[in-house]
Amino acid sequence: MNQPNRKQSRTKARSSSWTIAVVVFLGIYLVLQWQEQKADHQVELASNQKSGADSGEVTGQKTLPPLKQADQQSPVKQNKIPYQSTQSNQSGASDSPTKMQTVTSSSAKTKQTPANSNRPPPASKSTASSQPELGQLRDLGGKVWESVAGLKYGPGSQEKHRLLHIMRHAEDQPGRPGKHGVFSGNGERKKVLALIDEAYLQALKGGRNVQKKKEGNRVVYTVNLGRRVGFVGGKVGNQRGKPAAYKIRLVLEGTNVITAFPL
Repeated sequence: MNQPNRKQSRTKARSSSWTIAVVVFLGIYLVLQWQEQKADHQVELASNQKSGADSGEVTGQKTLPPLKQADQQSPVKQNKIPYQSTQSNQSGASDSPTKMQTVTSSSAKTKQTPANSNRPPPASKSTASSQPELGQLRDLGGKVWESVAGLKYGPGSQEKHRLLHIMRHAEDQPGRPGKHGVFSGNGERKKVLALIDEAYLQALKGGRNVQKKKEGNRVVYTVNLGRRVGFVGGKVGNQRGKPAAYKIRLVLEGTNVITAFPL
């Protein structure tokens, strides 16, 4: 009588243990499924946030800076690429930074560089201002002065210096016998010497407006500058109403000035 009871109790114990095992297995399985679904949800949420951030960078942040940079590099791009607002960039995916960079590079290639230009570069103000003007002198020492054109003024003549002799032709001498050529320039030495420099440079070029004659060691140039450079004064000039002078006579020994006056 005891053996059947023992078998029944063993059977019940085994069935209850299997039931407990199945319940535990199902619980573990459900927990694992819940954790896997939670992990998938977090991954999907993170990917959505990343894609939203990337789309926001493309439409909201990376669109306008290339426009500003392109506008600073070349004024031509302002006419080809109109200003685009943030709303228009968010609504259309076609206005991408790649397209703008393509237009920028093509317009930059069409910009003409100095190497491709046929026009010579303009002279800078510093270069033009550094070149001395005609009529200026520099001291060579020994009381010798050199003009911009290369003429030298040194000691000599009755006035003891050629510059003093030249400046006698900066003012009229009505009582002087004969003719007396007077330079334009209101007696300013720089203006007088500038006219002499100009006549000398023209004499070196030659031409029909230049007459040249040798007198021993001296060369006499008569240069017609084609405009009024002074007048004829002295007694004869004043009697004739101070006629205008268009020519300058230069008497030189090499580059040393002996005299110069209008006629």
